[in-house]
Amino acid sequence: MRHVQPVTDVPTTPSITFAAAALRVISTEAMVSLDGAETGGILLGSASSDDSEVFVQHAGGPGPDALRAPTRFDRDLHYAQRLADHAWHVDGSQWIGEWHTHPTGSMRPSDRDLASYYAHLSDAELRFRQFVCVIVGIRDDHSATLSGWIVRPTGVLAASLIAGGSTST
Repeated sequence: MRHVQPVTDVPTTPSITFAAAALRVISTEAMVSLDGAETGGILLGSASSDDSEVFVQHAGGPGPDALRAPTRFDRDLHYAQRLADHAWHVDGSQWIGEWHTHPTGSMRPSDRDLASYYAHLSDAELRFRQFVCVIVGIRDDHSATLSGWIVRPTGVLAASLIAGGSTST
């Protein structure tokens, strides 16, 4: 038998692991979309050194001054900043992305979503290597379903989602 060489260039699917508390915030806040308008919030946590694993420690809601519409959501920036500051002081979590609902339509990021994420990636001050996007749909039984995406300068990757796992790096 010939010597077998390991395959090293097979791409791996990135993963997003959520702390249980972050999932609770998302699933609770997402129900507001039953009114037909999008809602969402920020994701705070960290990523592995090779960016293949993302750990969501905290998720925020929209904030009191958020703008919600059937196909658009703009978070309350001041509220999001306060959440980010608090998470940083608690455990060093950083802003890694955002979640929002799509009350109707695809569970994929829209063109508007992607334009926003690519703008974040190209903002040198923000220093993002990638941006985490979680789209939430509401089922007829009022349960939430999530899809995860990693947006990088080179493209968009679907991510596997892991619920309530360990979030230490």
